[in-house]
Amino acid sequence: MSSRAGSPLERFLRGMALLAVIAGVLWAFEARFSHLAQRLESQQTISDETGGLSDEDRRFLRQAAEDLRTRFGLELRVRVAAEGLTVPELDEKTVFFGLSPADKTARVVLPPLAARALGPDFVKIVENDMLAAAFADGQWPRALCAAVVFLERQLSEPRTGEN
Repeated sequence: MSSRAGSPLERFLRGMALLAVIAGVLWAFEARFSHLAQRLESQQTISDETGGLSDEDRRFLRQAAEDLRTRFGLELRVRVAAEGLTVPELDEKTVFFGLSPADKTARVVLPPLAARALGPDFVKIVENDMLAAAFADGQWPRALCAAVVFLERQLSEPRTGEN
């Protein structure tokens, strides 16, 4: 009998060890690409075709997106278009802030539940009073960050006396 064959128990243990190694490699591979997918998804949160957002603005918006996801279950998408702002297809949990500095247009889209909670004036205030006003003096990145903070504060505020 060959010394390489070993007993049935030894062959079984070697086979199980090989399966454990393969499972470990597959787990590590999946964990790595899961992390990469999450990172890419968070980068897709902010799309700036103009290059007008600083790294600090992007970090702030990514953190705000994470806060909205954690606290309210909402996704944040920000798109700064060079020209011709278009609203992407959104689901019922996504808040969209779109700006086109060249066209001096801003668009905010809220999911239905958030729109009811914030009332009809919220979108008008953000689009007209905060974002559109900031295009004139070139301060739209700061206004965008302020609008996201305003959204979080309004969602956090308890609503009393409303039916």
